[in-house]
Amino acid sequence: MARDNRIDSIKGLLIILVIMGHVITTFDNQNVVNHAVMGFLYSFHMPLFIFISGYLSKNSSQQSPRDLWRGAFNLFFTLIIFHFLCSLRIELCGASFMAAMKIFPFGVLWYLLSLIYWRVTLYYTPKPLLRRPALYLGIALALSILIGLSYLGNPFALQRSANFFFFFLLGYYFRQGALPARWWNNITLHAIVALVTLPLLFWLFPHCGGFMNGADHYRVEDIPEKILVLSCSTSMLVLLFHFVKDHPVLRYYGKTSMFHYMYHYFIIGMVLQPVIKRYDLPVTFPFVILYTLVILITLYGMSKVKIFTWAVEPVLKRSKKESRPSQTESPELKS
Repeated sequence: MARDNRIDSIKGLLIILVIMGHVITTFDNQNVVNHAVMGFLYSFHMPLFIFISGYLSKNSSQQSPRDLWRGAFNLFFTLIIFHFLCSLRIELCGASFMAAMKIFPFGVLWYLLSLIYWRVTLYYTPKPLLRRPALYLGIALALSILIGLSYLGNPFALQRSANFFFFFLLGYYFRQGALPARWWNNITLHAIVALVTLPLLFWLFPHCGGFMNGADHYRVEDIPEKILVLSCSTSMLVLLFHFVKDHPVLRYYGKTSMFHYMYHYFIIGMVLQPVIKRYDLPVTFPFVILYTLVILITLYGMSKVKIFTWAVEPVLKRSKKESRPSQTESPELKS
């Protein structure tokens, strides 16, 4: 199956925005402009990333169990490598290596573990349920709304996985052509929802802003705000999916999105953060853009070194006798 360059371009834009968002949260999200940009980015960037992951995933009739578990093992192996590296970084910064190892998965690595959960869940979903998208999406949406009432939090990415599964399923069903075209293509509706909900999110920040990371606890009376966040994220991802066009620069970053996702936090924590603190450099939004460009350039250089690319490459690869990998078969490691 031919690659979809526009999907790569969307992923490229998203990984750049993810890096920018982490630069802001690391240094200064209290600056008015930075704070507004952070709220805007967090309203859609991970939901759309997860939507793309669902779009590129397969059910049990589209792949074998061997392919499913080989992909899951590859992701888990990468997760273990980077969990160790993140813990080592914490040790180098003066904290406890063993304490960091117990925080599983560490930091941004939750996405890899969640991706394993989502793909395995999709594969083993009973066919009668899988063939009823309205029911399955309704269950996933209810789970996303109610899971925040629990205290699962960060360990094993369980709460985040349940919280974002709705967006994963939304992407999967869009690829299957199962979403109502009148809803998906109603740009006016989604633009109105976004224009109404985004200002409300900014007004309610930082309270409901915590709902966006998927791991925070909230009370029953906070559920309307959670629904507001989900409504905004859904309409924003639909709008972005419609309007982002293919571009060779974005396409490059989309194809290497996993590499950039796995390493950008090291550049921020081990290079950028010490330099900014040592020389008391500004962290206003124009400099956030500059620092994001520095990270992208640094990662481009790192991508040319095999020892860095090895950790994010699949461990188990298809044999020559098996079918050629398509974009849907290894969306994160090969796209």
